[in-house]
Amino acid sequence: MYSTSIREALQRAASFLHRQGIASARREAELILVFLLEKGLAYLYTHGEKELPPDLAARYEEMLLRRGEDVPFAYLTGEKEFMGLPFRVNEAVLIPRPETEHLVETVCQWGREILTGAAADRSQPLYILDLGTGCGNIAVALAYYMPEAFVLGVDKSAAALELARQNALENGVDDRVEFFCGDFQGFFVQNERRFRVVVSNPPYIPRSELPFLPPAVQKEPGLALDGGEDGLDAYRTIFSYVQKALLAPGLLALEVGESQAASVLALGRRAGFKEARTVQDLAGRERVAVFQTRGCPGAGRKSG
Repeated sequence: MYSTSIREALQRAASFLHRQGIASARREAELILVFLLEKGLAYLYTHGEKELPPDLAARYEEMLLRRGEDVPFAYLTGEKEFMGLPFRVNEAVLIPRPETEHLVETVCQWGREILTGAAADRSQPLYILDLGTGCGNIAVALAYYMPEAFVLGVDKSAAALELARQNALENGVDDRVEFFCGDFQGFFVQNERRFRVVVSNPPYIPRSELPFLPPAVQKEPGLALDGGEDGLDAYRTIFSYVQKALLAPGLLALEVGESQAASVLALGRRAGFKEARTVQDLAGRERVAVFQTRGCPGAGRKSG
């Protein structure tokens, strides 16, 4: 292995990623090297003449080759930040997106209002169901920022749940987060538990659009992307069962894809939800569909 300085390695890396069609090639070359060096970005510029150890240079080349094959950056590093918390990720799970933080924030805000209301029973824990938990980012973030919450995450991928358990442990909420392995319908059929909140970022990409997703996104698990012919299959399943799982007052919060909000709201109203609204993301897109229950019969059934 030939010797190379940080500056030379970065120049070659950026040139390679650019030829491979990677956007922001220089930035990604820097971030990968920063990850390997365990240093800040400033280190690259103040130590440009420093020689890279041969073993680190070899690892850098290997990661660059994988990135050049459109492997997502988060899979290369094995980590992704979400809601200010660190999460381990791998090819078994969808990579957490910043847009999904709006979903968590919506639930946290509603939870605070419920817990501080005049009729609030603060002796009762807040039971939350997370459908399609993946790496556990939604479930773990909700438990972390809502100390009174107990969260159950559901996913049919055992590999995803293994990672989610690790993330719950490493973020210090494993005592308030549990997991169920199975699909949405299977969970509802097998469980009579009731929840104050049901939340989900389900698969919502129409099947015909999957081949046209960016190459890096196509590296993510199809199970977490494929929403059926029109992208609404998972929502239909949720609405078929969720009324029986929600306490009153209760909240159902769903992330939705672009141009899907109206269809999801219509599904919710047909399922009996009287109160429905949307929450926009920072780009002004309707990102979260929100449904509420009030005073439903049977609200006193067991929860959790």
